[in-house]
Amino acid sequence: MSTAKRHIASLRDEYAEMTRQRIVAAFVETLEDEAADDISMAAVAKRARVAERTIYRHFRTRAELSAAAGEWIEDNVFSYIPFTSPDELPEIFRKLCKRFDRHPHLARAIAVTRAGRRMRADFRRHLIGQHHKAMAPLVRHLPAKDVRQAEALASYLNNVLAWNAMREDFGMSGAEIADAIEWALTTLLKDVRQRDAAAARNGKAGKPPRKRTTAARAPA
Repeated sequence: MSTAKRHIASLRDEYAEMTRQRIVAAFVETLEDEAADDISMAAVAKRARVAERTIYRHFRTRAELSAAAGEWIEDNVFSYIPFTSPDELPEIFRKLCKRFDRHPHLARAIAVTRAGRRMRADFRRHLIGQHHKAMAPLVRHLPAKDVRQAEALASYLNNVLAWNAMREDFGMSGAEIADAIEWALTTLLKDVRQRDAAAARNGKAGKPPRKRTTAARAPA
């Protein structure tokens, strides 16, 4: 391929990527503005200033576009904050609250709409897995039921759903929500540690010793 042809191909690829990104951004903006359960491809096309058929040249299905939009949101708006210990969660959630407060309509759409839930499905699975790993050292001696409850509570306190519910139902600010979640998480983790320590002690104690039975003597 000649230099001129390579240059043209490079420009074509660059333009295609710009169009793709414009479509993704339009999808996100439409979700943020309309907060609808289903996003109209016609509305996305109009906002992106492309023909509707152009969308399907870049994304074969609505699900594919939705997944790309979810990745864009994670990378550019509500990016994942890694953690290794559940003790880090209150401070992480405080940072997330600030991000949610900067984009409240988008955060709400992600929390409550069917389209938003689909977009964050993979992210939630990844986050639940991280909570499972982080909680593991705290729950080594607890029964499976208690472990599942502790992981579920930690995971769903550290969640845009919690931010949205407290904001809408109680009119709380992001800072107030962060304080409340810190209180809840700190209380939960303290109780989990106490329960695990008690279970460890009981496990070490083992079963109570068996009573010795004395053989009956024959009468003298």
